[in-house]
Amino acid sequence: MKFIVVIFVYFISLSTSWAQNFPRPAELERDVQFWLNVYTQISTQQGYIHDANNLAVVYQKVDLDQSRKANRRMIKNTKKYYAEILKTLATGKRTNLTQAQRAVLALWGGLQANNEELLHAADNLRFQLGQSDRFREGLIRAGEWRPYIEKTFHDLNLPYELTILPHVESSFNPEAYSHVGAAGLWQFIRSTGRRYMQIDYVIDERMDPFAATIAAAKLLQHNYNLTESWPLALTAYNHGVASMRKAIKTLGTRDIEIIARQYKGRAFGFASRNFYVAFLAALEVDQNSEQYFPNIYPAKPFDYELITLDSYIQIKDIAEAMNVPIKVLKRHNRSLLASIWNGNKRVPRGYTLRVPKNLLSAPAQKLVAYIPSIKKHNEQTPDLFHTVVRGDTISEIAQRYGYRVSEILAANTMRSGHYIRVGQKLRLPVADQKILMDTVSEVKPVQLTKKTHPIQIEKQLDEILIKQTQESMDILQELDSQEAKQDVEILPAQVNTQELKGLLTDPADYTVDADNMIVVQAEETLGHYAEWLDLRASRLRTINDMRFGTPVLVGRKIKLEFTRIDKQSFEQRRVDYQKQYQEQYFLDHRIDNVYTHTIKRGESLWHLAAKKFKVPMWLLRQHNPDVDFSRIRPGKRITVPIIKQNI
Repeated sequence: MKFIVVIFVYFISLSTSWAQNFPRPAELERDVQFWLNVYTQISTQQGYIHDANNLAVVYQKVDLDQSRKANRRMIKNTKKYYAEILKTLATGKRTNLTQAQRAVLALWGGLQANNEELLHAADNLRFQLGQSDRFREGLIRAGEWRPYIEKTFHDLNLPYELTILPHVESSFNPEAYSHVGAAGLWQFIRSTGRRYMQIDYVIDERMDPFAATIAAAKLLQHNYNLTESWPLALTAYNHGVASMRKAIKTLGTRDIEIIARQYKGRAFGFASRNFYVAFLAALEVDQNSEQYFPNIYPAKPFDYELITLDSYIQIKDIAEAMNVPIKVLKRHNRSLLASIWNGNKRVPRGYTLRVPKNLLSAPAQKLVAYIPSIKKHNEQTPDLFHTVVRGDTISEIAQRYGYRVSEILAANTMRSGHYIRVGQKLRLPVADQKILMDTVSEVKPVQLTKKTHPIQIEKQLDEILIKQTQESMDILQELDSQEAKQDVEILPAQVNTQELKGLLTDPADYTVDADNMIVVQAEETLGHYAEWLDLRASRLRTINDMRFGTPVLVGRKIKLEFTRIDKQSFEQRRVDYQKQYQEQYFLDHRIDNVYTHTIKRGESLWHLAAKKFKVPMWLLRQHNPDVDFSRIRPGKRITVPIIKQNI
């Protein structure tokens, strides 16, 4: 009897949490119902032709049973068909209507329909692919990770309801990869993921459901701290916390209903507006799964043994020592990239390997200890080439391998790094020919000597490269193929309108106000502003009545002059600079945790960032965007990120 009471109280608390943290406004109910139908009534072989703003208006359900090209053509023609009907009705025609015209008119209020509204609707048609089969598969897949996700969110004191977010993001598919480069169960893009995970050319923790779960929890908590609203924190997960803070400031409210209906942000489109209501629909389906999808049997979680490596070791040597197939290790260690599995790279020292306990004949630590010392290394296999992947920049590649940009360009006879492409092979500079030859000998037994002609060396290296990178290219092609199968406008997350050129997790204001004023942010100088404006710094000093040598202070306002470029171009240059600067930092660092610090007498922003916490000033400000550090007082509490070095 006591057990029943406890369960009853638990579900009551969940219901209360849902109502308080995740309200379901009546005004948004039509949108929730639309996504309920998408998740439960139509499959990925079907879709809706509907109005992009009024989701209660669904013109037709269409079936997709042809080639992708034919389906696109059919969708285009169907939308054109309804657009013509709407344009005809917008002329005021109300008599002698066809059956199709009467049906469309009824969706917009019948004879009282507004002609202007009908005309607008003709340009507002959209196709939405069904998701019922994917959602059902997601309910099954979720069982493998749900216990871990729920425990992680509970330990971090996050609402239980957030644990179902992967239904919206990836259908709990750990191999999901979107056309904008979002990857894994929680669909992180690289720039955002790097703040909380290690993402490089050997490890991509976005693909690891366990590491990505912790990262998602931290990001959601960060979003909530800066928006003070779970609906907005969720929307920020898709659209960026900076944009949601701007929405709050613009409309003067944190009401998700008002923001979803009225906010007109530059990139706040269909996906972002619908992210929260899609979440509410997914939450209802998940919590009533037996009603929507009877006879579901979720996958069982694995019981793992974890082992942290103290050396760099080839995966084949680990597999052999444990007597576990490489494909099994690959299934349970998804963050290790192709270069590990094809043997070009060693599993890094410090990496924590997951192995199902039932496959081990002895403790993993003991089995790994049997690996001969000659097969254990103190450093990673050197690189000869880099294959460009999505999101790469020349500066990022140079920093990753420890070179200057000019050295990378020179090694590849390139004048500029602005035009690299996915799949392109970049040669990395080598200190001398001996290092080059020793490295090649390590990855492939070829005979190279100092007397070998450079052209012959290059030819042999290219032959090696083709073989070594084939698996990586196959994976890229497979991803491209998977993306090609996805039709347009599938899910909010899959048609993510994130401002990829922006700073999604940076709440700083990089915009120019109506008076041509900006707020100075960390790592910016008057010289930067002059360069982005195509002006001389002396001109900006004159405009702002500043003497030569007077520094610009973080948090202060500076007036700009737009005689050579427009505001939008300036803002993009500014954001590009900050994005590159910040992303370079997160190549080698990640946010491990946060804690609260109470300001003491005599402490300044510079002292706190550089001396006490050893974090960049811009990162400290990002976690405290509403704190005026120029007027900080003893007793003020601030949030401090704890930084961890990547392995």
